[in-house]
Amino acid sequence: MTPMNDDAALLRQYAEDRSEAAFTELVRRHVNLVYGAALRRTGGDAHRAADVAQQVFTTLARKARSLSRHTVLPAWLHTATRNASLNLMISENRRKIREAKAIALELATSSGPAVPDWERVKPILDGAIDELPETDRAAVVLRFFEHREFSEIGAALKVSTDAARMRTERALEKLRTLLARRGVTSTAAALGALAASQPLMSAPPGIMSALVSAALSGNAAGAGSAASIISIMTTKTVSVAAVAGVLSLAVGGYLGRAGYAGRAAVAAQPIPENPAQSRTIASLRQSNAALQAEIDRVDAANVELNAQLAASGARLAAAKASPAAPAKNLSIGLTPRELKKSILNNLRQVDAARSQYKLENNGSDPASVDVLVGDGGYIRRLQTVGGEDYSGLSMAAGQILSVTAPDGTVVKYDPAGSETTQITDPPSEAELAQDQMQKVEPAVNQALAAYRAANQGQNPPSPDALTPYFANPQDATAFALAREALNAAHAPKH
Repeated sequence: MTPMNDDAALLRQYAEDRSEAAFTELVRRHVNLVYGAALRRTGGDAHRAADVAQQVFTTLARKARSLSRHTVLPAWLHTATRNASLNLMISENRRKIREAKAIALELATSSGPAVPDWERVKPILDGAIDELPETDRAAVVLRFFEHREFSEIGAALKVSTDAARMRTERALEKLRTLLARRGVTSTAAALGALAASQPLMSAPPGIMSALVSAALSGNAAGAGSAASIISIMTTKTVSVAAVAGVLSLAVGGYLGRAGYAGRAAVAAQPIPENPAQSRTIASLRQSNAALQAEIDRVDAANVELNAQLAASGARLAAAKASPAAPAKNLSIGLTPRELKKSILNNLRQVDAARSQYKLENNGSDPASVDVLVGDGGYIRRLQTVGGEDYSGLSMAAGQILSVTAPDGTVVKYDPAGSETTQITDPPSEAELAQDQMQKVEPAVNQALAAYRAANQGQNPPSPDALTPYFANPQDATAFALAREALNAAHAPKH
């Protein structure tokens, strides 16, 4: 198994030399951990899990220098994966609720058809797209005609994923306004849903090379605009509307405002309903009723959740106002080495938590250790072992953490490693067994994930059932030996 200090060395090598090989090795070591955790937290969505993994390793690269002081990098990666997954899922859920409410409101209040008819939109869509600014036009085409993810749009436009999402929403609203001037009224959400629902078609063979050749030879008008759009679209399948948009940019806008006005007047004429349209409208109204019921359910759940949060806040305030109970001394039966080691482990947790807090709060240090500990914090419980007090610890990232043990011994943890308390007493049998189990823990977690994947998410009935799922026999043997050592250490002594 790879020593953890090798991770720190690789991080320092990357931070100081920008060694691509060092960072590649770090990703190779921990990609299974990060991706697996992201996959579980996103409900098995492979695309979202990949987005989360990308965010985590991007943060790792950016923070390589400071993170090289972490004792256990996988623990930091697991926490960072949790935070990135939560942020992604919260953002996605909020967006879906907003879009659902917008569509439901339009369906309930519009006097005309809630969803525009594609046959009415199609003849005037490309003319409206032509009037959009270039970046807005690119966002609309990539999102609704090529069905690209926002991460791909952001890469094409050289902006972040969130910026790409906002830019696309603004562009869609502009397009809705342009179509309204031509007699087609709709919400931006309904218009986006209509455009995205149209099937993709393969472009005729040779059309892309023909357009590029024409642009390069200078034979087509508007070649600069066509080339700029072609540079963004890289896949072989494009929608009919996108191809038409490129062609219209190449040959120029020869239709004047009078032509647009004429087409708008034609589009504004009511289209008589046929039985198929009537069935479609009835189906949409039915869907609207179901959607509204779902929105009402979500709103009720939010009300209940807010009430629970308020109650929790009140309990927390009451707990802080009440006198603190004296810390329970749990050191009875511990050797001096075990006591020091327990305190040192607590200090390591506090250091990891304060670094993660600073990472997530724009470089700000936590006000006190209380911010880091609790059900909503980074450390669920900070268990004292001898009545030691952690309230006075420095919260500045990278600073030495120090507490005094019950016997007066000062226990220090230095993230840089130079002043960390050295525990020289011989380890107990139980400590050796526990260390042995910790070393094999990553392999056990991988075997457990493999077992669950092969058994519909069920947990193994016994540790022995994991044996066939280890990546190699050496890990399975190490797990068995660690279990034997733990059993022996905790067996009654005669």
